[in-house]
Amino acid sequence: MTATSPEAPRPPARPALPLALWTTLAATAGLLLLAGVGAATGTPLFALPFAASAAIVAVAPGAPFAQPRSILLGHLAAGALALALTAAAGPSVWTAAVAAGLATAPMLLLRAPHPPATATAAFIGMTAPDPWFLVSPVLIASVLVVAGGVALGRLLPGRRYPTYWR
Repeated sequence: MTATSPEAPRPPARPALPLALWTTLAATAGLLLLAGVGAATGTPLFALPFAASAAIVAVAPGAPFAQPRSILLGHLAAGALALALTAAAGPSVWTAAVAAGLATAPMLLLRAPHPPATATAAFIGMTAPDPWFLVSPVLIASVLVVAGGVALGRLLPGRRYPTYWR
């Protein structure tokens, strides 16, 4: 870089080994809990978007898309849109693709961007679950991810989650 050009972005600092280990253990525990919800509801693949949500909270807890508002509103808005679209068009790979793409709009308009929620929309577009799917497992899994992040934020020194609620 020259003296007049801005510095190139640098990768984040390497965390201390104990923090990395505790974060990894906590994320794994949360994912096992989500796997249990998936097994209990008979929809194990539903857990995939929430695994991504949990990973974002564990690895980047300060990111806007890791905040509770984004997780809760993102998954619920994407899911509701996908349910409506699937009711109109039927389940298919095409419905899944359109639902995932269109799910971006309500997330942005609600100021709740959460990229893994597009996978929730795609899953619904492929499977056409009952509308109660938004409550169980989508809302329950979203709350579990946020609760896990809050617990992690209180257990790990120097960790703060959430950085905002609304």
